[in-house]
Amino acid sequence: MSCWRKDSDECWGTDGDDDGERTVDSNDAPRMRKTSSQVDYYSQDTVDTTHLQHVAAVAARRALTQDGDYLVLALVGLPARGKSFIGAKLRSFLAWRGLECQVFNAGQRRRAASDDSLEKNLRSPHSHAAFFDNANKDAAARRESIAMDTLDSLFDYLESGEGEVGIFDATNSTRQRRKAILDRVKRRFEGTGKACGVVFIETICTDPYVLHSNMLVKVRNSPDFAGLDEATALADLRRRNAHYESAYEPLSDSEGASYITIYNFSSKVTCSLCFGRITRVVLPFLLAIHVDERPIYLVALAPRGISTSGRTTREAEYRKAVAAAEDAEKDLALRLRAWCASAKEPPLHVFCSASIRARAVAGALDVEASYTAALDPFVKEGRRDAHRDLADRLEPVIIDIEGSVAPTLVITHATPARALLAYMHNRPRVRVVDETATTEAPRTLAGADAAVIEVR
Repeated sequence: MSCWRKDSDECWGTDGDDDGERTVDSNDAPRMRKTSSQVDYYSQDTVDTTHLQHVAAVAARRALTQDGDYLVLALVGLPARGKSFIGAKLRSFLAWRGLECQVFNAGQRRRAASDDSLEKNLRSPHSHAAFFDNANKDAAARRESIAMDTLDSLFDYLESGEGEVGIFDATNSTRQRRKAILDRVKRRFEGTGKACGVVFIETICTDPYVLHSNMLVKVRNSPDFAGLDEATALADLRRRNAHYESAYEPLSDSEGASYITIYNFSSKVTCSLCFGRITRVVLPFLLAIHVDERPIYLVALAPRGISTSGRTTREAEYRKAVAAAEDAEKDLALRLRAWCASAKEPPLHVFCSASIRARAVAGALDVEASYTAALDPFVKEGRRDAHRDLADRLEPVIIDIEGSVAPTLVITHATPARALLAYMHNRPRVRVVDETATTEAPRTLAGADAAVIEVR
């Protein structure tokens, strides 16, 4: 399966005539074509762009939007800038979309290099700030070796037939390291008949508050700082940062590589030499994610289960069933309103199905809802590609949810709710959507006493 399909970027070609103004069709009937000098720029006519075919930028785009068998997303950034956070989020999102994807973390391999320390629950000597001092040539060579071994493991995963996208989680903070990555990719896949693309994703953090928060998360959770009190761990991490900062080289166009740079997890982004699905899928997702914590609540309307077969002969029974279902939904709306009023963090953003039933429930709330047909009931109808269709439909919803910075409530129906739950809990989308009501996730969603569940 091809991960990244080519865009249809075509330029006008010449028709073989000398003056570029007169052509002949298969019936030898002459016809005239306007050149750029004859076409009003603001008219609706097509402008001749033949002269652009050999422009370097157009040629680069044509090369970069070719089909690729594999993709390497190489993270770039100083310690405590959110690289691992971005890598984990991307892996979950791409895997949920149906791509085989894994993260390969150089730090984990570095820590594993000191097995004795790990077995004794001691701090690895490869975790001390001195190990990251560029003046220590032996340590620098060891770090480079660990990084390249990690990259080779990523290649093995791709070539095993099990992987399509590999995320390389390392600092990759110098031009020399990034060139080494590109060269290694070229050598590994050259002559194999397989194409492997590389996109660097850099995260730059200059906001003191965000940086301090990231550092606290790192020292409190990373095995690199096991056994240290918080103040000592922070001091060690700052020394490590200083070593990296002394040699750090931000990504630039002069490297000739495809890259995306994110600043402070905000809407400021630099994107260079990225086309196709990178810009349609990965870039919008990167713009949406952030580190602010907020609850996300999910409500699933249970299927009514009312059959219309034999409705003519059983009209009274049918109307009775519909009335009962409507009463149940009115009760749900009232309970949801009461829950919002008493919740510790009541929802301030509401994303709701555009169905009449869901609108009736959302209408009882004091918060204005955003309605979308993407959250409407979904029927598979026996199609093999139904899960793909569902993911395509829900992808903009996930990006909206990720971009929300306030407590968020989603009101939807059973199948979309299960697919969203799969993403939030990092579970296989297909398996969750196909689960019966006897399993935990769907049963929770359908339970009358658990109309609202917090999924993050």
